Amino acid sequence: MGELTERPAVGDVHAAWGKWVRYLVPLVYLGVLVAFITDILVEVFFIPFGILYIPLVCTAVFHRNPRSAWWLASIASTMAVIGFFLPVVNPIPSQGIVVRLLSIGAIFITAALVRYARVIQTQLADQTARAEAAERVKTDVFVTLSEEMQTPLQAMVGLTAVMVADCRPDQREALQQVRGGSTRLLATIANLIDLTNLDERPLANELIDVTFMIRQAVEAGQQMASERQIALELALPGNTLTAKADPWAVRRILDNLIANAVKFSPAGSTIELTAEQHPRSVTLLVRDAGIGMSADILRRLGEPYFQELAGSNGTGTGLALSRRLARAMGAELAFDSEIGCGTTAMLELPA
Repeated sequence: MGELTERPAVGDVHAAWGKWVRYLVPLVYLGVLVAFITDILVEVFFIPFGILYIPLVCTAVFHRNPRSAWWLASIASTMAVIGFFLPVVNPIPSQGIVVRLLSIGAIFITAALVRYARVIQTQLADQTARAEAAERVKTDVFVTLSEEMQTPLQAMVGLTAVMVADCRPDQREALQQVRGGSTRLLATIANLIDLTNLDERPLANELIDVTFMIRQAVEAGQQMASERQIALELALPGNTLTAKADPWAVRRILDNLIANAVKFSPAGSTIELTAEQHPRSVTLLVRDAGIGMSADILRRLGEPYFQELAGSNGTGTGLALSRRLARAMGAELAFDSEIGCGTTAMLELPA
């Protein structure tokens, strides 16, 4: 099974970091204890041992209570004082006191900085938690509303299809526009729902019949192409092509590529679909004779809510979904286009 590998959730990052903290903090405490014992047993005045207790204060950032910085600073300062007064032999007391006072000052300055960092960390964690909760609510509301919209739209598409088949010639064009708009809106809603729920959907990694899936996608897109007087032409090899991928994901990508090609192709043109077998991959090509795209648009193609061409009525979610699905399957989706020369979409699947 293949899964989407996007940016990890905040909770996952904290959990992974927590594993390191469990080992790091005890090691710091052990190191400070060794430094303290050495400080008591050995009088070396050119080494400010009190500075070695600063890591003890820095571990306060891992504690939930911001006041822990002051508690640890007090402990470190006490250790610095004990390290000076406990030894019996103290040949240079004045220099030792200066070193200890400097160490204690550094400890409390560190404590103030660590406490401030902990307060900021707590605030950021709270804000992140609230933002994630709000995002979950927004996503749930969005998905619910989208699913509620699908039912009446599907009824509208079916009803207009029946009315187009039995209507006056002067009504046919208007009904076809209603049906086409409803179909496009349904596709957009489906893409948005899939894009929203993609992280929660595992993808399969199984052998699929690529040739069969292309034929299915062409049959599904034939109605939309016919309404715009566009021909869909298949150029497939005689043998069956197989690839390792998720069948649902491949079909969604093909549907979006065909819909995108139909949307930007002029009436009377032809969209060609081909498949090529390579030693380690199968490449699917969707070529159209549309208006093409500039290099700037190609760079942004696939961003959600980016309208591919100025004045287009799309949201960009179809290609954004397609690119994420391809990446999740270990496939590659690329585009080659030039203004006035059409566009070629290339989907490369592992064989």
